[in-house]
Amino acid sequence: MRTALTAVLLGAFVATTAGCSIDNAIKGRATKTGPTTLFDPCTLPDEALHAIGVDPATESPDFMGVQSEGWEVCGWEADWFYVTVFTSDVTVEEFRTRPRTTDFRPVEVGNREAWTFRSTADSQRGLCDLVYPSSQGTVLIRAGAQGTELMSKDGMREDPCVIAVRAATTLDPYVPE
Repeated sequence: MRTALTAVLLGAFVATTAGCSIDNAIKGRATKTGPTTLFDPCTLPDEALHAIGVDPATESPDFMGVQSEGWEVCGWEADWFYVTVFTSDVTVEEFRTRPRTTDFRPVEVGNREAWTFRSTADSQRGLCDLVYPSSQGTVLIRAGAQGTELMSKDGMREDPCVIAVRAATTLDPYVPE
């Protein structure tokens, strides 16, 4: 019984430390690699948010009412679309290789290498993600159509990837290199 319990605990430890590296300062201690402090997107200035067409007063410092450990999140709304900015230590390559990622394409955002992609779960193509690395975590900018816009018989006013690229380009000066 004790051997089985030890095996279960060891398995749980291995599972939780997967993707970690060994900290040489403290022999044998596993630590997650990545930035020590993630960029907080809620610090983006109001004038930059107005420039991308969202209302700073609609700020939501979480994702649909949920805060996620290991992520900094902030979102804003416009009349028919929204923009959410995330930072995490998930790498661009990890986003690229996720099973539900599709249409991974390079784009220009200032001097940065960036990529847009979509989710295979988004059959209406009502949202688009843009991702790039920074010194304070990987930045993901999501642009999406509000629900009524998706149901419009005329279709969306603008492709969410166009909005994501425009938002990233406008916000770029405020995001750490």
